[in-house]
Amino acid sequence: MDIDYAGMHAGVLTAWFLIATAAGYLARRVTRGRSLLGLWGDAAIGLVGVFLVGTLFRAFDFDLAVMIFSWAPDNFDLAIWLDIATTAIIGALLLRAILRVFGGARS
Repeated sequence: MDIDYAGMHAGVLTAWFLIATAAGYLARRVTRGRSLLGLWGDAAIGLVGVFLVGTLFRAFDFDLAVMIFSWAPDNFDLAIWLDIATTAIIGALLLRAILRVFGGARS
């Protein structure tokens, strides 16, 4: 398994953080969950969610970016960012659902 750090700079890290925060916030609103440390908690849930779901996707050899690129072959960078956003939202929703199940009805 390769980990590629090419192209990681302040702009990319900021984009990751903003996407993760938006995904965590969206998941909190969809699940009607309570705020866990505000936007910092939303960012944490989004980052952990994208990591977990991305790891699962890799474990099952599923590449969402390639699938998105096959639908719209104009820009692979856009496909990668849509992959990240989609994976972050799915992961944040799953984590919020797990928090709701194991944390009671108030999570």
